[in-house]
Amino acid sequence: MFDLYGGGWTFAWVGPRQHEDWRRDVAAVMALKVTDPRRWKSVNYAPEINENRSGTGSPFMPWSPEQLGESLYEIGRRSAAQLLVALKGEFFQAAGIRDFESRKESLFKSSEEILSRFDPDSLFFTNASEAYGNRDADLLNPDTEWSCLSVYATDCGLVVVSDAEVGVFWAFFED
Repeated sequence: MFDLYGGGWTFAWVGPRQHEDWRRDVAAVMALKVTDPRRWKSVNYAPEINENRSGTGSPFMPWSPEQLGESLYEIGRRSAAQLLVALKGEFFQAAGIRDFESRKESLFKSSEEILSRFDPDSLFFTNASEAYGNRDADLLNPDTEWSCLSVYATDCGLVVVSDAEVGVFWAFFED
């Protein structure tokens, strides 16, 4: 996991699935209101800013479940694996990862390790507009826009929803 989240402006947090409407659980994770049910290490390497723009100390704005639902697009597992790798690159593109070609196999291994935590019937969502209407979008080097959910100028991420847990994996950019 730390091959992908060992540095940079990243966020990786998992919380329990407690509501029928998974968006409520995702909002709780984004607001830092829950802990990982398995006690795995969470990562919050969001860039420091001079003010607490979210009002919660979280890198995310306090979105309602409905607002989250409007900003997230469902994707397939292959696209989710690509996105976890791409989040490490500048502007959320694998092309921006130093020595990507020589590291590609290990980065995808880390991506699959993260996704293996969640059951095979899990759902995946992103705020990358390239995925709007295209569950199988190529998200390794997306040429896209993002519905920003954080307090920063640009962000992109992946939400994973299983019957037992929700995971939020995100990267940020601030100019």
